[in-house]
Amino acid sequence: MSKFYHFTHKILFWIIGLFVFLFPLFTLFKMGFEVEGGFGIANFTGIFESPRTLQAIGNTFIIAFGATAISVAVGFLYALIVAYTNIRFKRLVELLVILPYIIPGYVVTLSWTALFAGNSPINTFLRENGLPVINMYSLGGIILVLGISNAALVYLNIVDILRKVPQEQEWASRIAGYRMKETLRNINFRTVLPAIVSGVILAFLSSIDNFAITATLGSPAGITVLSTYIYEKAIGFGPASFNQAAVLSIILSLIAFGGIALQWWVLRKSVIMEAARPDYEPRILLAKGKRRLVEILSVTTLLLVNIVPLLVMFLSSLQVGYSRSLFDISTMKLDNYRFILETPNMYKGFLTSFGLTVVAILIGILVSVWVMYYKQRHDQRATLPIELGAALTYSTPGIVLALSMIFYWSKVPNVYGTVRILLIAYVTRYILLLLRGSNTALLGVTIELEEAASVSGSKTFEKWRRIIIPIIKNQIFSSSFLVFTGAFTELTLSSLLAAADAKTVGLTIFNLQTGGDNNIAQAYSVLLTLFILAIVLIRNHFERRNRTND
Repeated sequence: MSKFYHFTHKILFWIIGLFVFLFPLFTLFKMGFEVEGGFGIANFTGIFESPRTLQAIGNTFIIAFGATAISVAVGFLYALIVAYTNIRFKRLVELLVILPYIIPGYVVTLSWTALFAGNSPINTFLRENGLPVINMYSLGGIILVLGISNAALVYLNIVDILRKVPQEQEWASRIAGYRMKETLRNINFRTVLPAIVSGVILAFLSSIDNFAITATLGSPAGITVLSTYIYEKAIGFGPASFNQAAVLSIILSLIAFGGIALQWWVLRKSVIMEAARPDYEPRILLAKGKRRLVEILSVTTLLLVNIVPLLVMFLSSLQVGYSRSLFDISTMKLDNYRFILETPNMYKGFLTSFGLTVVAILIGILVSVWVMYYKQRHDQRATLPIELGAALTYSTPGIVLALSMIFYWSKVPNVYGTVRILLIAYVTRYILLLLRGSNTALLGVTIELEEAASVSGSKTFEKWRRIIIPIIKNQIFSSSFLVFTGAFTELTLSSLLAAADAKTVGLTIFNLQTGGDNNIAQAYSVLLTLFILAIVLIRNHFERRNRTND
């Protein structure tokens, strides 16, 4: 390859890395220090003079710590049960644990508010017996829903590592006279401690980054956290609103990156067992009676926590207006569903999100495969600007990234206020997943394989069509699925960036709920949940078929 070819690629990588990923965040950082006549810290001193700032920071930490505690307890317990015991229905248990993470946060919130609505059976029973009703619009409600939603992060981070702990170490411990509990504590739990720490920090970061749950449950109760406080400032009026929003964004980013730095510091000397093969053999053999008890308790608890709220939301979506009882068949109608399917402003949000997500994935695939192919075949250091930029935008809290997009892209004609800025935001937010997937996929394409294709007379197009694409398509498909589930249902970016004529599905449901149209919002959420589950089933079908073909 010519020097000009390599020089051109390096320049392109630097241009993309700087102008697409880094400069928007730098612009936001600069806005935080901009004052009349130059730069200073007046914006910081001004924002901390407001008691709401300290209150928002305090609420953010209270909610994050509380939700993380629930996530760790639930995620670790079910990871231990699935990985080590001899219970049946493990796939069902795993699906039920992961379900609240797959479903958007605002849908999970709607299901829980339906479960504990004023006319719900539970609150009706409590009220009739003189007991205090359960209010989801509270700190406790936010912590509960966030904790349940993020439990899957801890579970997925731990369950596979638990299976990779060598059984030989356990046998040696048992031979030495230690009981099973002591063996688990001294061998297994110490071995998986890095995964536990990683899961804890991931759950914490997800909690402070969350906007949908905190806005839906917190705003009506006057509970402000940093993400919702930034949103208030960004959409507010006043000469310093944007500067104050930038300051709050810097504070939230420092907390997030502090968590990432803590994770790195704790795990820097840890031994990661990525190369070890998972062992699916049960290690804790429960007697028949105990096994059935664990099965019943595990499945029943998950059904009550994750499925019952969704069923109540479905029943509530069939109501038009106020109903004395959710189970009154005479008041159940499909009017809300008919309204959604027949009203353009309703189903347009679905089409907008679907179109944006598909286009963002296609752009991400093309860029990722191009960048990673050049990295593996030519220069591993040349692609660092894009890789570092993508890692930074993925790690940055969503509300902060959205605000940086406003500050930066509003200076570019025909971008801000159009659907283009959302497309740019989706690509910059989620391309890291495709970059990692492409890098992994292309590792399976050896240079010898390409050389053999060239020797046999295959041109570049034929080489990609017949050899490279068939090898990398499965991994690319898996990475694209992760991007789709994240981008299609997201709310944080679109809450600040969506144009008036380009509402996304998340923003449509959010506006319906905050506008008081709960039954319509619940009907929309039911349709969205069914669509997501259908996508998951399709993905699982293709993965099973590919494994069979392999």
